[in-house]
Amino acid sequence: MRPGDFFDLSRYLAIRLEECIQGGAEELPIPVYLAHPVDVPQGRSAAGAEQGSRAALYLHRIVPSASWRQAGVRVQPSAEPALPGRLSRGDLWLDLHFIFMIIEATSQEEMGAIAAAVEFLHRNALLPVAEIEKGLEKELPLAIGELPVEVVDEPGVWRDLGFDRHHLGVSFKVSLPMVSRQYERVERVLEREVNLERVLKEEGE
Repeated sequence: MRPGDFFDLSRYLAIRLEECIQGGAEELPIPVYLAHPVDVPQGRSAAGAEQGSRAALYLHRIVPSASWRQAGVRVQPSAEPALPGRLSRGDLWLDLHFIFMIIEATSQEEMGAIAAAVEFLHRNALLPVAEIEKGLEKELPLAIGELPVEVVDEPGVWRDLGFDRHHLGVSFKVSLPMVSRQYERVERVLEREVNLERVLKEEGE
């Protein structure tokens, strides 16, 4: 997966979470925005009236995965000292930390939506890559078939997001590997001669 695909993964998760938190037919749907919870725009119903209840999915932290971590860079020397070596990159696993919150909802809506989101995340502890590709209608450069998903304990994240009081939410992480790129040549400087006369001549020109 490439850095630009973080948005696509977030968009897919927002779609799935929006599907799972919808209530009965008499209740208005709760839209899920990809935004900082403080900056979620005011929602509107189909009739154009303002709708308070809405949700936010926010990618707030990206860290190397402690569970799946691999060395990100390896230097492979050449068999011949006079030849250039190789710089290779193995798969670098990352943990993408998300926070999901319900904004301006009643307590019943808030707790019901959060409970539905937790159930979805628990049920999808391994997220099939084929399902993500189908939902996004695009192919992802991943050699694995599933992405690990885990609900995590981040008790102070609401404070880090700028809320002045506790706000209910669910934190989770998705682990995924960055695509290993082709190796790059590293030219070794074995000898260096500086011709002062030539340097001064070139500067004079």
